[in-house]
Amino acid sequence: MNLIAFQQNTQTDLRFALQEIMGADMQSQNWLEMLYRPTNLLGNTDVERYFKSLNTQQKIELDIQIFNQIPRILEQEQPSRLSVNLTPISLLSDAFKENLMRLIDNRLIAPENMCIEIIEIHSMPTLSNSSIDLLKYFRSLGGWIALDDFGSGFAHWDLLQIGLIDVIKVANQNLSYRRETPTFTEGLAKFADAMKINTVLEGVETKQDFIKGRNQGFKNFQGWYFNE
Repeated sequence: MNLIAFQQNTQTDLRFALQEIMGADMQSQNWLEMLYRPTNLLGNTDVERYFKSLNTQQKIELDIQIFNQIPRILEQEQPSRLSVNLTPISLLSDAFKENLMRLIDNRLIAPENMCIEIIEIHSMPTLSNSSIDLLKYFRSLGGWIALDDFGSGFAHWDLLQIGLIDVIKVANQNLSYRRETPTFTEGLAKFADAMKINTVLEGVETKQDFIKGRNQGFKNFQGWYFNE
């Protein structure tokens, strides 16, 4: 698929699933994640493989299109917090940064009701000063920054070290069943607690997953166990 065809599709056929993030008490916090599902693109239902197949420009264009749908989702769902994934390379794109500033400054999105999740499985070159300033500006207005799939790819330690991260999300299905490191997820939960960072255990599919994660010290949980 060439870029023009890709852009036409993303403009006319953006589909999302909404998944709720629950507290350790299993009570709703009205915190939703907006998950992009490209069911009509390339005939590919494997989301991760689909994203890996995109080139850099396509990833940036897709992120711009997804973020432009946030006002609609915020208005329809009215969540206390809406999470949305972001490919790290987009933070280096002037087009993406300008579009996000437009959304914020025109109050088309409310940062205090949002959490931007930077995807850890993608590497990211050193951020420019303008990228750091944009993240700081977003957070100054009440927005949260999360590292998604933390511990499963390229850890963005620089963002942690400068205090830009509010949440780390750990992929339960990728980490908790590794026999050689059975306490890895527990170690990540303790690390986040020491850093005073919120935590979400993702991929919670069963009651056993939930109980294990809660015992390990995670504060929030996400998965189809809560959204069947």
